[in-house]
Amino acid sequence: MKKKLFVIIAVIAIIYAAIFATVALITIFLPATVYDNQKLLAGGDSSNRMNYRLSMHDETTTVKCDKMTGSDTLWKYNADNDRNLQMEYTFQVTSGKAKLILVNPDDTIITLAEQAGADGSELSAPAESIVELDLKKGVNRIKIVCEKGAAFSLSFKFS
Repeated sequence: MKKKLFVIIAVIAIIYAAIFATVALITIFLPATVYDNQKLLAGGDSSNRMNYRLSMHDETTTVKCDKMTGSDTLWKYNADNDRNLQMEYTFQVTSGKAKLILVNPDDTIITLAEQAGADGSELSAPAESIVELDLKKGVNRIKIVCEKGAAFSLSFKFS
């Protein structure tokens, strides 16, 4: 009886360890594979973040992050019809590589801005722009996507 109980506990422990290892690997490695994977970008979000701060003041959304890998949806809009909307943004990547994308309801991905941080002591200038968003009928999303350990600041508003 004791031998049978030991075998059952050992099997449960092995299954638990396998599940834990799988979840840990997915949590660590999946966000790192998102950056250039169109299918993952169009889907849900997966990210690892440190010191991630999102705030809204008046009509401006500001996001700052010291270290991020993966993607995060910053804005969703359910359009009743196709329409255009202007977005004004300031985007600066201080380390690593990051991009701002628009995901249309048909999962078409449009890169709005992409920037790599300076590899030396000089800081790259923030990208400031006004972009015309071509929104399609349905749910449109704006996402930030970062390669492993990117640091960035972003602010945007719509008019």
